[in-house]
Amino acid sequence: MLRLTILLATITAALIGVGWLLHLNPESVTLRLSATREWTGPLPLVLLGAFLAGNAVMFVGSLARASQAAVRGWRAERLARRQRRQQVRKEQGLSFAWLGEIDKARTSLAKALRDGPDDLAAFLMFARTYLDEGDFRGARIVLEEGLDRRGPDPKLLLFLAEAQRGSGDPAAAIETLERARRADAVSPRVLTALRDAYTAFGRWSEAGRVQEALLAVTHDAATRAEGERTLIGMRYQSALELADAAARTAELRAILRAHPDFEPAAVSLGDALLAADQPRQAERVWRRAVLRGARGGALERLERLLAGSPRAHRLDVFTRRLLRRHPDDGAARLFRARQLIRSGKLDEAGAELTHVGPPWNTLAGYHGLLAELHVRRGAHDDAVRAFRHALATCALGVFRCQVCGAEAEEWRGYCESCRSWDSYRSSYEPAGTAARSPAAPAHFAGR
Repeated sequence: MLRLTILLATITAALIGVGWLLHLNPESVTLRLSATREWTGPLPLVLLGAFLAGNAVMFVGSLARASQAAVRGWRAERLARRQRRQQVRKEQGLSFAWLGEIDKARTSLAKALRDGPDDLAAFLMFARTYLDEGDFRGARIVLEEGLDRRGPDPKLLLFLAEAQRGSGDPAAAIETLERARRADAVSPRVLTALRDAYTAFGRWSEAGRVQEALLAVTHDAATRAEGERTLIGMRYQSALELADAAARTAELRAILRAHPDFEPAAVSLGDALLAADQPRQAERVWRRAVLRGARGGALERLERLLAGSPRAHRLDVFTRRLLRRHPDDGAARLFRARQLIRSGKLDEAGAELTHVGPPWNTLAGYHGLLAELHVRRGAHDDAVRAFRHALATCALGVFRCQVCGAEAEEWRGYCESCRSWDSYRSSYEPAGTAARSPAAPAHFAGR
């Protein structure tokens, strides 16, 4: 009631004011509306019309702004509802995938992608449902659609590379990972995947360069130490791939100078020197490696080089001196016993075997030497002979990788099964024996 009274009073006051202006200003004025049109009327009416026109313009402008705000609010609410619906569908898709209901998961994720056509998480989850089932073609279709919509996203490219590897196209996977690296040059996941792809393809030089880039963005001390060990192994593999013998020898020397206890570099350097008709230099490299703690590879090479040659006595002298320096080294003692048995010094060999203590006296190599010693002494027991033939099959017995358990008849610097370096040990070395390299306290792992 009060508001109505105020409104009526305001209108009355306005009318009185207009009337008073008309009384005071009875003359007319001319208002030109265009070049040819004009309007003549009392001055107060002209002023009142201008005032009302201004208010009308302001009212229309306010109405337009209010309409725009209402439209924006409606659109925001609609987008929020769509996002909530999309999130629910993604969660449903994840739940269905977890329960193994793949078809339902894909249906929910497809609906989520209709709500958000460029949703990265939905694309990744959708592709994962195909990857987990081994349907790499289906995964590639989903991921390529995602790349079309989002551009070269590194996460999508990582998944696409996985699908390409699964479908038997490693070259395409490497190309895709290179694209991912261009999109994100410092991503540890991208760099790790690219490094592993190069490694699997045997492209060691490129793998080493990627490993250097990965070390540049690695800050955890333990992870960095493992990465540095991996880089040493990759440099070693790159050196072996060099076609030029002189360049290969020089690179192996450089690796050995930087890491003097890395046995694979010492063994391969000796091989390169021997191939270059430098047997004395090869022998010197292998002897130094043994004195630093190497056993399987370097001792095997020394045996091949010296046994049965005019310099065979050098091997006997060397192993005797080695045991004087390291009397508790069971592997060296077993190796010396092996040489004594081969040279017919059975009593000396038996004496050496009696000094072998645990854990070496529990090894298959130890029992193999005992079997060979008994046979040479004339105890031709069929079981002993079978035992000898089963265990004494190569220079130092069967070699086993300490990381994955793979076996080989010859020592190897690199295990292709588990991608580790300096991990092969002979049957004269206890299981779990660590590599002697200070750079690799357990083993050179290149996973």
